[in-house]
Amino acid sequence: MAALFSRDALPPGFRRIRWHSRALGKRMSFVLYTPTAPPGAPGARYSTLYLLHGSGHDCHSVMREVRPQDCIAELGRALLVIPDGNQGWWLDSPVTPQSKYGEYVRELVNLVEHNYPAAAGRGARGLCGFSMGGYGAMLLASQQPALFGAASSLLGPLDIAQWFPDYRRLRLLLGPELRTWQQHNPCGFVANLRDTALWFCTGQNAFDRPQNDAFARALQAQQFPFTYQTHPGEHNTTFVREHLRACFAFHRRQFDAGE
Repeated sequence: MAALFSRDALPPGFRRIRWHSRALGKRMSFVLYTPTAPPGAPGARYSTLYLLHGSGHDCHSVMREVRPQDCIAELGRALLVIPDGNQGWWLDSPVTPQSKYGEYVRELVNLVEHNYPAAAGRGARGLCGFSMGGYGAMLLASQQPALFGAASSLLGPLDIAQWFPDYRRLRLLLGPELRTWQQHNPCGFVANLRDTALWFCTGQNAFDRPQNDAFARALQAQQFPFTYQTHPGEHNTTFVREHLRACFAFHRRQFDAGE
């Protein structure tokens, strides 16, 4: 049976950090994993992967249910940052001014690189996420191509126009106009990902699969490389847990290539 832990009792190498976000105007938290420095390597700095959670999760439910600690070795010598994102969809809402979760992630990158042993440079930064977080990873990567060198998604809704206008949570953040949804649609900005390493996957029976298929077609039209996989399964935490190891391995390859 998997070991259980409280909100304050994290596995070795993981710790909870509380900080005040100016973008959101409130205190937030993230879980940070820091690898043990090898002997004789004082001042070593590491690549960083940011793992964005899905709707209904926070950094602690990710630890309990997705269990990135079980496959952390696949990241090699890299930091892992798991921020809380509430229901903000990792975007800057044009409708709700206080919901600035895209700016919040950019602020977090700056915080991590100034206070922890994180290397700077796009080749040393990766974004991944599941469900809402997969959407956020691809959206932020397309909005900030100079910031992140690699992006990945598990079960992410990557063509949100397919949900217009009925998906309530996005309607609250993006309003009733299709044009606004398209301005926050990863599928519409794939050209910005030309120099970004991309990996994404979904379940064969997942409700997000049509969106992932559309995202893959949009990338194919741009004629640059990416990896898209479909596996047996549905849109649930079990799928994420089963395929997070492959996601981490992808990012390790990108980090190693950038060294």
